[in-house]
Amino acid sequence: MKKWTAVLLGAILIMSMAACGKDDKAAGDAATPPPTEQGTTTTEETPPAEAPKEGALPTAEELLQKSAEASQNLKSFAMKGDIKQHIVVEGEEKQEQNVNIELDSQLTLDPVEMMQDFVMDSPDGKVAMKQYITEDGIYMQMDDQWMQIPQESEQEIRDSLDMDSASPEQQVEQFKSIAKDFTVAEEGDIYVLTADVSGDSLKELAKSMMNQANDPQMEAMMDQMELKNIHIVYGVQKDTYLPSTTDLDMTMVMDAEGQKVTLDMKMKSSYSKHNEIDKIEVPKEALNANQ
Repeated sequence: MKKWTAVLLGAILIMSMAACGKDDKAAGDAATPPPTEQGTTTTEETPPAEAPKEGALPTAEELLQKSAEASQNLKSFAMKGDIKQHIVVEGEEKQEQNVNIELDSQLTLDPVEMMQDFVMDSPDGKVAMKQYITEDGIYMQMDDQWMQIPQESEQEIRDSLDMDSASPEQQVEQFKSIAKDFTVAEEGDIYVLTADVSGDSLKELAKSMMNQANDPQMEAMMDQMELKNIHIVYGVQKDTYLPSTTDLDMTMVMDAEGQKVTLDMKMKSSYSKHNEIDKIEVPKEALNANQ
């Protein structure tokens, strides 16, 4: 059971990190004007999407366009996540367990750096970890002990944050296809987009995220995994069109080594401090870890 918890957790974290980085890249490309017909070029900028008429809700397409434009200027943000998982392994005997994860992160996008507090609570116990990913190195704290990740082991982690490793065109097309399923509502100072998505397109999207992480093992695992459905609730700030909240509710099933593994996951994320974080500062005790 511990094995499947680790494997599925790894997939979820990589998907989350890849989605976080790629949404900004895809959003920027979504706002890039296409070439004009017959190969001609123009220096005129594509005008932004018109604001919806007063009293009328914007369409999902309008919100996504404005969100794409706003994301072009996004330099940093903070994110909190709450992930609840119910894992069932069926083989010679049936095993079930619940795993809860809390994330508290701060990210800068140029350069790509991150601070993350991670707490996982499972039947095997509670694991708490703090991690800093910077241009100068990757540092981790567990059990009140700091360590610096060896340089030869850094690349795999950095690849998961690489914003240029996947095709922007593919990401934009996938995003557009999901956008068609969104409905729009209004809650206070937030526009809320909601969608229920199922089918092969979800598996292709998940595989694309795995490819972004450049992890052959994760890609092979996704080939065996069936993403049954996903319920998405995405909140956009009315005044800035930057993300406010994202709720994901999904079910995944995979067969491996004669066992059927089912994962029901609910992930709630909230975003704040847009463009307020100048730099990720590593604590002195972490910098002195290997001295």
